[in-house]
Amino acid sequence: MQKTDVLMTSMDLARAGLGFTPAAAIDHIAELIAAEDATGEFYDRNVDGLLRLAACIWSLRRDAVAPSPSAKPSGHQPPGRKEQTGIC
Repeated sequence: MQKTDVLMTSMDLARAGLGFTPAAAIDHIAELIAAEDATGEFYDRNVDGLLRLAACIWSLRRDAVAPSPSAKPSGHQPPGRKEQTGIC
């Protein structure tokens, strides 16, 4: 599925009220992580991506409920992490 298709389908699901709640989304991500084969070649990459997705959902939910007074990005990156681009 191409990125445009993902965005369009996601928007359609959201408009129809078929999206997960933030809590249900994080539960589903936990299920996906649990289903990963820990001995698999792509385990670390897949789990890292799923955890980052969960962090994005948690941040969006937190900011929607109680935006921080200084919502400006600090530009700080944890050691060893490359700068990420995208929505989250």
